Amino acid sequence: MTKKEFMKRDFSKEPLKNYSWSKTDGTIFPDFSFDLVLQLIESDPVAHGAVTHFVDKCMEGDYSIINRKDRAYDRLAELRLEEQYMFRTKILRKTFLMGKLFNNVFIEVVRDSDGKTKSLNILDTTNIKVNTEPNGDPVSYESKVQNPHTTEYPLWSTDDITWIKFGDRTSGWAPVDMRAVFENLQLKQYVKRYVAWLWKTGQYRVLYNFNKSSNQDIEDFLTYTRKHDRSFDVPFVGKGDIKTSLIRDMRETSSLVELLKYLDSQTLILLRVPPIDAGIPDASGRSNADAQANNIESTVVSTKKVVADYVNFDLFPKINKATKLLVFGPMNRFAIKQYIELTKSMKDMGMKDKAITEFLKDWGMYWEVKTLFNKPEVNPIDKAFNEDPTKDSNANGKDLGEGNKPQDEVTTREDQIKKV
Repeated sequence: MTKKEFMKRDFSKEPLKNYSWSKTDGTIFPDFSFDLVLQLIESDPVAHGAVTHFVDKCMEGDYSIINRKDRAYDRLAELRLEEQYMFRTKILRKTFLMGKLFNNVFIEVVRDSDGKTKSLNILDTTNIKVNTEPNGDPVSYESKVQNPHTTEYPLWSTDDITWIKFGDRTSGWAPVDMRAVFENLQLKQYVKRYVAWLWKTGQYRVLYNFNKSSNQDIEDFLTYTRKHDRSFDVPFVGKGDIKTSLIRDMRETSSLVELLKYLDSQTLILLRVPPIDAGIPDASGRSNADAQANNIESTVVSTKKVVADYVNFDLFPKINKATKLLVFGPMNRFAIKQYIELTKSMKDMGMKDKAITEFLKDWGMYWEVKTLFNKPEVNPIDKAFNEDPTKDSNANGKDLGEGNKPQDEVTTREDQIKKV
């Protein structure tokens, strides 16, 4: 089998607009600061929780390793992936996380002196510089951080890196969806900073307005207030006509709370995580909850398909597993139940076992056994008399449902006719 190249844009002749050329190399730069995104997401509980929940949803359900040729489940190959590379946790989970944050994931293939794969790692996307051709085809990958021992910048060839891109628009770096999230979280940060300023500076403190009081009366009032300010059970005494009010109307906090809720809802929309999955339930009923669950499942399934393609056609050939395929199974037990119920309906319709097995495998349901369905059981009495089980023993060997059919024409002999 020839090695399949997973090159950018299939060697296109068109240069990219974000291509930058120097005397030594050329590269394409992402047009957004990853560090700013991380700072805001890690400091916002809604965004951070939504990203974590999305990764958990992607990890829900299992995966299978099958043979490319006969599509048979290979449990031994699956166990080797886990034992050698902790594939589920160190590769898949980190891929979903980095992909959700930056839409670009770099999987490093570490080789020993003999060229065999020793380890797999997910690199920090924020530290990777991609050296490319003008059309975006990768030439090499370089770290932006020096090795403190060698003072060199680590460099990788294209054979040692699998570059996974989500939402690619043929512009080198896949666009970072977090740009909109960043602007939304930045606005939320401004609102929270303003609210903090209101409370920190005492903008809602009480205003005392004295009518015809001397400065000494006001000074005595302030002295008494400072002394008993923390004792709510002490009578509050003032001299003269006093009116109290608030410097600001506290009802304005209601509008600020609504604004923060709106910004949170926009964050969840951008992250493709329904409110109910982010821990914000509503009272609209079960039907709305089911609709929200379908939305996140669509996003998760799409993400898994992208990961499966890059793993099967780029990563596996680089680690000498080109004869294997990664297949993701159903997301959860509800999906499994749905497929099993569909299988029962297909069986009742009279569909062949081979077609039903093919249907289950298309949805990622694989078993170690080669034959999924048992052959129909034969009645032991029919088997003993070597009779066809489709025959009715009470009908003198006639087919089931076959009654005594009348003859086409009634005939009689002449000697049976009685003369009158």
